[in-house]
This record gives sequence, C-alpha cells and structure tokens, in this order.
Amino acid sequence: MSARDRILGRLRTALADPERPQPEREAAVAARLRGEGPHAPVPAFAQAHGQARLTQFMAKLEAVDATVSRVSSLPELPRALAHELRNRNLPAEIRHGADPAFAGLDWGAISASTGIGRIEEPATLSRARYGMAETGTLVLASGPDNPVTLTFLGETHFVVVFEDDVKAGLEEVWAGLRGSGLDPRTVNMVTGPSRSADIGQKLQLGAHGPVALHVFLVSGSGLTDA
Repeated sequence: MSARDRILGRLRTALADPERPQPEREAAVAARLRGEGPHAPVPAFAQAHGQARLTQFMAKLEAVDATVSRVSSLPELPRALAHELRNRNLPAEIRHGADPAFAGLDWGAISASTGIGRIEEPATLSRARYGMAETGTLVLASGPDNPVTLTFLGETHFVVVFEDDVKAGLEEVWAGLRGSGLDPRTVNMVTGPSRSADIGQKLQLGAHGPVALHVFLVSGSGLTDA
C-alpha cells in the first residue's frame, strides 16, 4: 500500500459516520449549497443594510488606498471616467471587455477599445459582479465580458459596481454567485491596489498589479442582475 493510499484510507475512516449514510450526507451538502439548513455565525460588520452598507463599503475602499466616486446613472459613466483620467494625467484612453453594461455608451473624447488587457496598459475598466461591504472587496468574474488581464495589467484599474450589487459580507456574495447562474473559470476578489512589503518591509503599491484602483459606484442595478 502506498503512502497516498494510507492517507486516504485514514481520511475515509475519520469521515465515516455509520449513523449517517452517504446519501444523507450528500443531501445535507446540497441543502447547504441551496442556502438551507444551519448557518455559521455572521459578524455584525457583515450585516449592514441600505445606505449604511454603501457607506461602509466606501469607507473600507478608502481604508485600503482605493478611491471611489458616486455616479448617478450608467450614461454618466464616460463623463466621470474622463474627469478621473484628467485628474490623474492619464491619456484619454480606456480598455474594457464586452460587458453589456458598457455597450452603447457614448465615450465622447475617450478612445475606448474592447478586448483583453495588454502589457503597459495605462488604464483599464471592468465591471465587478459584486462589492463586499465587509472588507471593501470587489468580486470580479472572469470571461469575455471582463477579462482577467484587465484586472492585473492596467497601471490604473477603474471598476464599476452597481449599488444593488454591494453585498454585506462574504456569505451573501457566494449565495449571489450561486444563484446568478454564472460559471466563471475564476472569481477574483480584489481589495485595493496591488501592494507588497516583501522588500525591506516597506509597503510598495503596484507590486504585481495596478498601482491605483478607482471604483465608480453607480446608482441602481446592473443589466444582467440575477
């Protein structure tokens, strides 16, 4: 018997429950995935509602060196983006994916291109599937609508998240993803711009990703909400 077989054998023995047959255990797992049955305790700061949830989300974003601005409606996004590009001395250019939220927008003087992120991309734009008020985290689902390369290759990453997509905590995020029918290859959770203190214990932004992160919090809900 190999070491692997011995280890797996011990796991099977430890997990075996003669008083609870396998079908019953499988049914319990399926129920938990549907949101039924007992739930783990949720801390108070992951239970915010309404405007308090949005206020907490924005405060958490700023605490991790991200910036955030409110946008009254999706058609106002190009103007808000142009303002941010000017303030950051960035060229009037943006790269985004095929997300329906961006289709048909009038970008005005901004040169907008669609596709995957490229090396030395000055600024990229993504839509986060969810925001998490608990930690100020953005939850991005991979795919043609929002390619992962846009998240990591742009020097400045702009992210759109709709107010109705801001969840209180991690539990709500996973429940939303399961209920949305999305099946992305990866789910990336981004909390602030890239950073590292590996060299000399001195914090450096942009260590292995964007040096700056700005979030546009748009009123209402997205076009593809579940």
